[in-house]
Amino acid sequence: MRKTPKPEQIDKERQVLELKRSGATWDAIAQVVGYSNGSGAFKAYQRAMVRTLQQPADELRDAEIDRLDRLQRAYWFEAIGDKNNPPVHKSAEIVLKIIDRRAKLLGLDAPTKIQAEVITYDASGIDADIERIARELRRMDQGVTLALEAGTGETGTITT
Repeated sequence: MRKTPKPEQIDKERQVLELKRSGATWDAIAQVVGYSNGSGAFKAYQRAMVRTLQQPADELRDAEIDRLDRLQRAYWFEAIGDKNNPPVHKSAEIVLKIIDRRAKLLGLDAPTKIQAEVITYDASGIDADIERIARELRRMDQGVTLALEAGTGETGTITT
């Protein structure tokens, strides 16, 4: 049976959760909270997640949207420029990537429409089609053979 964690451990784990939510690396979290390495921070995170309910997906999505909003604000004015400063191409690319990521995260992109054309073939007449094509080829072959035996006219046409 697990023993109840000490308040100090709970506080450290709470710090780990908050730092991870803000996007910190395991090594950075370990340094701030006081673990010897990133592995200790990761284990504390796992313990905290087992002990508490995992954040609902909506809360995590909101946190991501907040991060994207802050990033977009940081690059926005450089991206659009103004009458004194032209837009900065790299900032515009970053803003567009942020907008694209937000649209994917929120499901704003319209689904890709695929139009398929279904062609059905009635195979019951295939034997008749093959026979008709074979007859036509034989007729054409006979016409060419007769024309070659008879020779061609000055215009180069073959008559059948």
